[in-house]
Amino acid sequence: MRSSYPGAIELSPYNLPVSDPGPFGVGANNKPSYTTDQAAKHITRENMAFRDRNGDQKVDLAYTVDKRFTPQQQQRVRQAVQSWQDVANINFKEQTGGADGTVNIRSNPGGDGGVATFPSRSTTSTTATVGTRSAGTAPALGSHFSVTTVHEIGHAIGLQHPGNYNGGGSTYQSGAVYAGDTKARSVMSYWSEKNQPGHDFQSQNPSAPMMDDIAAAQRLYGANHQTRNTDTTYGFNSNTEREAMTLKSARDKPVFCVWDGGGEDTLDFSGFSQDQKIDLNAESFSDVGGLKGNVSIAKGCVVENAIGGPGRDTLIGNQANNRLQGGAGADMLRGGGGADTFVYDKASDSTPQSPDVIEDFTSGTDRIDVSGALKEAGVSALVFTDRFSGRAGEAMLTHDAATGRSSLAIDLKGRGSADLLVKSNGAIKPGDVIWDGRKPEVQPMPRVQPTPLVQPTPTPSPPVDSTTGTLAALGEMITKTLSLLLQLLGTAARP
Repeated sequence: MRSSYPGAIELSPYNLPVSDPGPFGVGANNKPSYTTDQAAKHITRENMAFRDRNGDQKVDLAYTVDKRFTPQQQQRVRQAVQSWQDVANINFKEQTGGADGTVNIRSNPGGDGGVATFPSRSTTSTTATVGTRSAGTAPALGSHFSVTTVHEIGHAIGLQHPGNYNGGGSTYQSGAVYAGDTKARSVMSYWSEKNQPGHDFQSQNPSAPMMDDIAAAQRLYGANHQTRNTDTTYGFNSNTEREAMTLKSARDKPVFCVWDGGGEDTLDFSGFSQDQKIDLNAESFSDVGGLKGNVSIAKGCVVENAIGGPGRDTLIGNQANNRLQGGAGADMLRGGGGADTFVYDKASDSTPQSPDVIEDFTSGTDRIDVSGALKEAGVSALVFTDRFSGRAGEAMLTHDAATGRSSLAIDLKGRGSADLLVKSNGAIKPGDVIWDGRKPEVQPMPRVQPTPLVQPTPTPSPPVDSTTGTLAALGEMITKTLSLLLQLLGTAARP
C-alpha cells in the first residue's frame, strides 16, 4: 500500500505543525490519544484535494476502472469508490473526463500492494494502482484486495497515512504517531487493530472508510448528508444496499463504521448468538458477532435503535429517543438521555430465570413496550393487580424505595406466575407500560369495609326547670281558648 505524490516515490517527511491541537490523553503503548477531529486533521495534514472547478458546490470526479481486473475485482473496485462517495461531498461517475478531476484505478498483476498519486492544485487527475497477484479471481469482502483498494483510492482523493511511513521497514511502535493509528479507526493505517486494546477483527479487514477516514474526507470535501437519509437498518434485515453493512449469516464478520444522513436508524445484530455490546453513541465502538470493537458510529451521526441477539447483550443508548430490544438472554439496557422505549416481543426476551435489567429507567419519560409479547401469547389486554389470580394478562409491579429497584412481572399463560420479568433501576408505574399502542388497565383493588367510627357521646341539653315549663304550657292553653270564644261570640252577634 505504498503511496506517492505526483512525480515522487515517497511521502514527504511529516512534521506536526505548531498550530495542531495537542494530544488528547495517553493511549496504547504510551502513545498520545487523538480525538477524531485531531486524527482527521492529521490524515489530511497537507490539505491535498480536488477542487470544485465549476462552482456547483460539489466535487465531481470521473473515474476509470482497468479492464485487466476480473469482473469480480471490478465489482470490489466500484464498491470502494462508492464507499468514499457515501461519506463525502464527492460525486463519482465512471467516465473519461468532463469533471473537476479524474481518478484512474489500475491493476498491477505483478504485485500485491498498491501505489497512488495525490491531487494538487496543479493536477486534474490521480492514479490508484492495486496489486492483484494474490487477490484471486473473486476477492472476498474484507480481503486484503478490498482494503487495499479503499486505501489507495483514499490517497487518490487526498488522504495520507496517519504516520510518517511508506512501504515497508516500519512497525506500529516506531511508525505510529498516536495510539489510534490502526485499522480500527482508519483504512489509511498500516497497523493491525489489535495494537489498540478492545479491538479484534479476527483477520477481517475493513472494506469501507472507518471513523477517522470519514472525518478526514469530510474535512476536505464536506459531508454527504444525502446518504441513507431515510429510515435505515444496518446489519441483519439491512436496507443499506451496501454489502459491507449487510449481514445474512451468523458466520458473517462485520467490520464497518456507520455514516448516516438522517431518518430513524437501527443497528440489528439479532442474528448473532454471542454476548454483544451495542453502543449507539457517536464515536463509539461495539463488539458484534464475536469480534471486538468492529462496528463504530461516525462523529456527527445519530442512530436511534438497537436490536440484540440471544446472548447476554449490553445495549447502550444515546441522547435521542431510543428503542432498545435486547432479545433473549439476560441483557443490560441503558437508555441514556431522551425518552427511551424498551421492547419485548416474546416472553423469552426476559424470563424470571434470565431477566433483563434496565439500568436507568425514568418513570414518566421512558416506556416498556410489551405489545409483541402479548400478541405472541394471544393475550388481548394487560391488567395490573397486586397478586396473580391465574388470569392471563395480569401484571404486577414491585418497587423497593430503599434501593430504587423495581420489577415488572407479567403472567402470559394464566398459570398464576410470571412468564415475562423485567427488572430496573428506577420506579416503574402502570402508565409506563404500553401494549398494542395503549396504556394498560389498572384492576380495582378489593373493597375493604371501613372500620365503623366510634360515635361520640351526646352532650346533654341544659336541665329545664319543671315548674316553669308547666306554667308556660298552661298559659298557652288559656290564650288559645279565649281566642276561640271571642270568634264564636262575634259570629252570633251578626244580624
